[in-house]
Amino acid sequence: MQLQKAMGRRRVRRTLKMTALTGVCLVMMSCGGTETLVFSEPPFAEQTTLIGTPLREPAWSEATKARLLLDLEIAQAAFDLAPDREDSYLWLGRRYGYLGQYLTAIEIFSQGLEKFPDSYKLLRFRGRHLVRTRQFERALADYRQAILLMADHPDSFEPDGIPNALGLTIGTYHTNIHYYLGQASFAVGDYETMLVEMDQALTSPVLFARDDYLVSNGYWRYMALRKLGQHEAAEAMINAIPQQLDLIENTHYHKGVLLLQGYITEEDARRDSHALVKFALSMKYHFDGQAAKAAELQKEIIQDSPFGFWPAEVELVRSQN
Repeated sequence: MQLQKAMGRRRVRRTLKMTALTGVCLVMMSCGGTETLVFSEPPFAEQTTLIGTPLREPAWSEATKARLLLDLEIAQAAFDLAPDREDSYLWLGRRYGYLGQYLTAIEIFSQGLEKFPDSYKLLRFRGRHLVRTRQFERALADYRQAILLMADHPDSFEPDGIPNALGLTIGTYHTNIHYYLGQASFAVGDYETMLVEMDQALTSPVLFARDDYLVSNGYWRYMALRKLGQHEAAEAMINAIPQQLDLIENTHYHKGVLLLQGYITEEDARRDSHALVKFALSMKYHFDGQAAKAAELQKEIIQDSPFGFWPAEVELVRSQN
C-alpha cells in the first residue's frame, strides 16, 4: 500500500509538472521533407525518486558528455534522413535515455509505436525507460506485449548503445525482454513471475556470454526465492554459481553474488561504489532481520545515485509499510 501511494504521488507530481512546464512534449514538424522532433522536459532537479529525493545530472567527464551528445546528434541526423524507419525511433529514444532524458525517450518510443504498433523492439525500450521513471505497471504491460509480438520472430542480437570493453554484443531481444520483465516484477512484489521470466531469459537458442547472464539472473532469482520464503533453494542456487567466471560485462552483479555466497566481506561491499553491490548487502541485512541497517544502506544507495536506484527505493518504501 505504501509503495502504491508513493507511486501515486509521483504520478500526481508528474501531471502537475507537465501542466505547468509543458512537461514532455513531442511535436512533428515538416521542413523540406524531413521531420524535426522538438522536446521540453522538466530538469533533473524537478524529478524525484520514490522517497522524494531529487534526481540530478551525473558528474560526467567532459569527454563522456561530449560523446553522448555526439551520439545524440548522429541519431537525430539519422532520424531526419529516415523518419519512417523503426530504427530511427529506436536509436533517437535510446540516445536521449543515455543522457538521462527518460521522459523524452518514452515519448519518442510512443511516437514510434504509433507508426509501428507491432514493434516488440520499441516496446522493449519503452518498457525499460518506464521502469526508470518508476511507471512499473505500464512497463510490465509493455514487456508482456513485446513477448507476444516477439513470438513470431526468430531471436536476434540487440545492438549495444555503449559497447563493452571487448566491443561484443552479448544480449538478444528474447533474453533481454524476458530478463527485464522478471526484474521489473520485483517492483510490484510478483516474485513468482521473476523466477519464471529469469528462467525464460536463459532459453534463447543464440544465447552468448552465458556467464554474464548466470550472475545477473542468479542475483535476482536469489531475491525472489528469499522473498517467497524458499531460503534453502535460494542458498543452493546462489552457491551453485562458480566463483571463477568468464565475464564480459556483469562484474558488479558477480561481486554481489560473491557477497551473497560469503566470499567477500560486508566491509568490501560497503567500500564498493556500485549500487548493485551495496543493494545485495542491504538485502542480506534485510533477510538477516537487520531492518534498520538495510534501510540505512538503501537510503545511502539512493542518495549516492544521480538517477536514484529504483530497487532500493521500492524496497525502502515496502519496508515502511
